[in-house]
Amino acid sequence: MKPTTQKNRLWRALALQSGLLVTAGSLALAPTVSFAETTSTVQSYQIPAGKLSTALADFAKTSGLLLSVDGALLEGQTTQGLNGQFSVKQGLAKLLQGSQLKAHFNDEKRVTINSKDYAGDNVLSTIEVTTDSKLNRSFESRDLSLNEIERFQAKDEAEVFKNDSSIQIGGGSPAAERLYLRGIEGSNLNVTLDGASQGMNLFQHRGNIGTLDPDLLKQVEVQTLPSADQGPGALAGSIRFETVDAQDMLNPGERIGASLKAGYNSVDEGWKKGGSAYGQFGEHAGLLVHYSDYDYSEYKDGNGDKINGSNGEKKDLFAKFSLLDLEDNSLRVSAENYTDEGLYTGDWDYTSSKAAVPTHQKTERTTYIIDHRYTPENNPWVDWKINAYWSENSLKRETSKMQSDGLGVNLRNIARFDIGQTNHALTVGADYTEEDGHVWDDGQETGTHVGVKTQGLYLQDRMQAGPVLVSFGARFDDFDTRYGNTRLTDTAISPNVGLDAEFGYGLSGFASYGEANRMTGIVPIGWLADTVDNATINQEPGKDRYGKSLKPEKSETTEYGLRFEQTNLMTANDRFKTQVSLFDTRIENLIAQIGGQRGLPVTGFYNEDPITTKGYEIRVDWWTDPFDTHLSFTHADTEQNGEAVAFTRRMAASMGDTIAWDNLWRATSDISLGYTLKYVADLKRDDIDRSGYTLHNAQLQWQPHQLKGLEIALAVNNIFNEQYSSQASSGDDDSATPEPGRDIRIEASYRF
Repeated sequence: MKPTTQKNRLWRALALQSGLLVTAGSLALAPTVSFAETTSTVQSYQIPAGKLSTALADFAKTSGLLLSVDGALLEGQTTQGLNGQFSVKQGLAKLLQGSQLKAHFNDEKRVTINSKDYAGDNVLSTIEVTTDSKLNRSFESRDLSLNEIERFQAKDEAEVFKNDSSIQIGGGSPAAERLYLRGIEGSNLNVTLDGASQGMNLFQHRGNIGTLDPDLLKQVEVQTLPSADQGPGALAGSIRFETVDAQDMLNPGERIGASLKAGYNSVDEGWKKGGSAYGQFGEHAGLLVHYSDYDYSEYKDGNGDKINGSNGEKKDLFAKFSLLDLEDNSLRVSAENYTDEGLYTGDWDYTSSKAAVPTHQKTERTTYIIDHRYTPENNPWVDWKINAYWSENSLKRETSKMQSDGLGVNLRNIARFDIGQTNHALTVGADYTEEDGHVWDDGQETGTHVGVKTQGLYLQDRMQAGPVLVSFGARFDDFDTRYGNTRLTDTAISPNVGLDAEFGYGLSGFASYGEANRMTGIVPIGWLADTVDNATINQEPGKDRYGKSLKPEKSETTEYGLRFEQTNLMTANDRFKTQVSLFDTRIENLIAQIGGQRGLPVTGFYNEDPITTKGYEIRVDWWTDPFDTHLSFTHADTEQNGEAVAFTRRMAASMGDTIAWDNLWRATSDISLGYTLKYVADLKRDDIDRSGYTLHNAQLQWQPHQLKGLEIALAVNNIFNEQYSSQASSGDDDSATPEPGRDIRIEASYRF
């Protein structure tokens, strides 16, 4: 990229940041309200799993406590959430479970949270949780409800997202599933598991999600706007998965435990079975070992027909050592081997693949991760974290094998300080990622070497000024990509800026702008390994950059909106939240290939014309005792050259307006009932004509108090056996692979 272009964009971003700072200084403090409750009063709480800082802020708002804690203690901490009726002491103990933190009640209104080994006075130099929660959050990020995922009995990564209005899953067959966020395909997201990147696509007709057992999840975060500390290549945002620690699985006072689970799915006659063992040694060390196996046949669609090439078996072996809060240090080391093996077909039109003979395919992921953190209790300038991973992903098809070897390191420090009346959390860091692709045939390596390296430096400041949070930063990336003898190098600067302001009485507004860059491309490794020596650059006729140099892939995203949040709005002790957001994402210069299809060599690379996705989202959440309801609506127009984008692998797909509505009723202390609706409207734009569909799902969870630790769950998906195909699947209504019909799931788990 030309230096002058980078400077111009950077100066524009700095000018916008200056304007936001002036705006922040002009706003007055918003009024605050607290409601005192005694420590023995039992209240109803509906706090989702996710960041501990956010959960404690919600707890303080519901209980009326004045809750204080050193913000450094909460950085990176998560919780399993709190659902049901608890006293204040019981609720806090549940939220803090596994965190190595303890609550000290100064009186009935004021609580201070310290580390368990804190021996000093209980009155610390603390900040309110509500302030710290805002200071550490990323703009326009949200956590998915793990409670919903458990109720749906999700069997793989794809099913984690099936009831979110902004996310569509296409492909049909488990081997072909792909994820689309607001119309942009998942290859253009930064998807990580405990910091490890998911890697490049291996094969044209193979999906790029599914290598994860949802039973291991502690947190799922979806972020739609780039930030400097989000990692490289987040063109359309990021999805972060975080796995549980042994300490998360243990109840207060327990040192060792285990769990067993077995379940059956009717639609594919699938059986899932698994178990975990976990223990804590001393005050700090924990060990978790988990294994699961999901064996399934071909699933049936709404007409009762079996879907060719959809039967297989998934296995996951996972081990994690966690040493938490030992002299201000925390260390996590994990290893995982995940396999997915079966007789599969690809994500081509189902009318073509229906008669095809499925091939034996096996994908395997082996990942090692080490994560160390140093947070000295009395030094706000140091919150050090280093994360490193090594991962191997492979796909075996008959006599061929495609493999990607990836490694990465991310080092960062968060310094917390005050300047005048403003609080700052300044993140400074560097990251490095490397991925190498190889192809073998009959045991012999063939084709050319594929290598992608990215080195990044980043800075992100999150500044709190009374009711206003301002976030601004930038990252610098140095790209080095090799496709055989073709080498692509460049650098890019990606600025971002955002503002979140409280106006009082529960009303707040936000506005954000961010850029992201990468030079990985969207071409699968199976094709890249067959690149000719003299590949052409930008020689695809009709493209905007025809005859010009190859540029890094770049996105620009703008998002703004309003939210309203209030307690005791409609009933006593309820909580209501609604948000309306408008978004506009433009992705330009995606690196595509000439050739590759049907065994042809790749003869050139070119920058694709820009893709845009514009639209709006509405989210409404209401928690009360004993009922929760969550409604979301997403409208996104995805276009290229002024026309709606049809299904395009690794790029984008157009979707109809989508509504997702989830409800939970805690009928008794033992029984919970759930109902979920997902509606996707017809899609008729330009040359696209796809039918919509409506799905109804129901769930039941029973935890008999007579046998502590036992849970029996029932879920019925697609109750009315609708025959449909996802609009994110290849083909039209007649040729796209149908989705599963009615599926009755029953699952039993026992913890002891």
